[in-house]
Amino acid sequence: MTEYETIRKEIDSYLMERFKYRVSLLYLTPDNIVATRRNSRVGLYLRIRKTESLFPPDCFIIAQISFRKERIGNGMHFIRFLSEMAVKYGFKYIGIESVNHKSRAFAEKLGFLSIDGSNYAVLIEDLMSYFQD
Repeated sequence: MTEYETIRKEIDSYLMERFKYRVSLLYLTPDNIVATRRNSRVGLYLRIRKTESLFPPDCFIIAQISFRKERIGNGMHFIRFLSEMAVKYGFKYIGIESVNHKSRAFAEKLGFLSIDGSNYAVLIEDLMSYFQD
């Protein structure tokens, strides 16, 4: 099993437990994107990147995330979990791609910094210190 497949499996287990699914929610594409199968409670499109792009290297890039029930802590809980995963696997950043007004406010609250006005990133150590406070 590749490192990317191991990461997919851990994120899948987290989502299955948190949202009470019995079957796998996620699959890994050939270009290392973790995506959800169609379901009604959660949507995720996560790029796993070791090389630099618009985002810094060693970055989990959230391209899309959605929860049917909003504003009850699911996003915060997921970001905390993803931060722990990043530390475990040696990633240094989490990014959020193409923010809208809700995700921009969320990103700024957690200390993400704008790359270009539409995309945000944060050092894992800065994010972990947010959760420590």
